[in-house]
Amino acid sequence: MFALRLIACLLSLLLPCYLAAEPRPIQLYMPDAAPLALHGDDGHGITGDIAIMALQRAGYRAVVKNAPWARAQKRTQEARDVMIVPLSRTPGREAHFTWVANIQPLYRAFFTLDDPVSSLEEARQRYRLVAVGLGTAQEEILRRAGFTNDQLYALKLGDQPIQLVRRGRVDAWFTTDLEGRHLWDSGPDLAMSALLAPLDMYIACSLQCDPQLVESVHDALEGMRRDGSLQRITERYLPAR
Repeated sequence: MFALRLIACLLSLLLPCYLAAEPRPIQLYMPDAAPLALHGDDGHGITGDIAIMALQRAGYRAVVKNAPWARAQKRTQEARDVMIVPLSRTPGREAHFTWVANIQPLYRAFFTLDDPVSSLEEARQRYRLVAVGLGTAQEEILRRAGFTNDQLYALKLGDQPIQLVRRGRVDAWFTTDLEGRHLWDSGPDLAMSALLAPLDMYIACSLQCDPQLVESVHDALEGMRRDGSLQRITERYLPAR
């Protein structure tokens, strides 16, 4: 009986230590949009690796989640202490998320077989149909620039936007310059427009987000910027063009 009481006493002392040492899990949504974010055994893309490292340095454990991008944003908004990356800070999103840490600016471009455009207005006037990811910042940018519903082809799971352009299904694909250049293959050359619509790319959190979580992840990312970790992660994934 004495031995059982001793064991119970020791367990009661050790259990809080074990629990304290276990990092708090944080759900982290990210799309499958290489090289910015991806789901695989060899890393999670530029922003995915950055967000996971920032959470680890802040004392948390990232639990990576994948869902269609519009649904991932909705789940993040409606939850508490859920993070999402990469999320461009657009006017339409501003009031719906907690903006934790600015990773870097991100530019967009039109990819087409025709002569490249130099502005959103030129693209609006020239292109009959533009492929764009549903629920992305690119969709919001085009709508704010005056593109109509009839001009937008919402990309679905499994769509190959570059092939849609080459087969004449759409006139152009509007995406981030990093994603477009990453998916460029050895087929007929596509023309890339001027770099357009720069927006800061963030690690974001639910609107209801623990202030300590926000502060610690923000500080961790800024520490990564200072020690060169952000640059090293970016260089690992950038396409060699």
